[in-house]
Amino acid sequence: MKIIILSVNKYKEKDGIINAISENETISLTAKSILDPKSKNHELNNILTIADVDFIDGNYKYPLLKRHKILISSSDPELNYYYLTTLLLLSEASLNLLNDEERYKLFNDLENALTSLKNGVNYLKVVLVFLAKVITMSGIKPEINHCVYCGEKHDIVAFSFDDGGFICKNCATEETINDLSPNQLMLLRACFMAKEHDLPDKLFNNDDAIYILNKFFEFISDNIGYSLNSVQMLLK
Repeated sequence: MKIIILSVNKYKEKDGIINAISENETISLTAKSILDPKSKNHELNNILTIADVDFIDGNYKYPLLKRHKILISSSDPELNYYYLTTLLLLSEASLNLLNDEERYKLFNDLENALTSLKNGVNYLKVVLVFLAKVITMSGIKPEINHCVYCGEKHDIVAFSFDDGGFICKNCATEETINDLSPNQLMLLRACFMAKEHDLPDKLFNNDDAIYILNKFFEFISDNIGYSLNSVQMLLK
């Protein structure tokens, strides 16, 4: 079974409970001596490591790890600050923005995000696209192809999560908050349209990306009810 490790909790002295997702389920498993630096299982004590695992047959509270093979290690020998902070954010979002029963649905998107990050894709691109996918999976997919009120595809001047998406010039009112530039509107649309964890270079710049990230974080806090603690670390 291929899994992505989301967290590891101490169990007894050196054992640990791995909380993970596979393509088909959210799973917890016991790993002997995972907290012992000398153990072969210690390499699993890294969040967002992707591994192939087998279990020992038996009546255990949690499946007991028999063997593993690391497929993608999340460890970073260079200790790059933004790489490590992005891992924290991806893990925190995966653990807290969907319930236990639905969390496994993030598997493919999270695997793609980790692969992109390892391949050197800009960390802001990875986070923007991943959070857009999480927001969509939470049941809220904004309209980013036309005005939510009249269906007009041109003269889009604003975006509102509360209204459900894009708003055109003719439908905007005095109460409409027009705080996104034309490029930011296009970048936001690209976040929700993206299939892979990358964004067009012609739309991307760090300032616009950070502005949209703050919009996502605000929406997640107000509507999903969870404040991502790693946000300020990432934007430091």
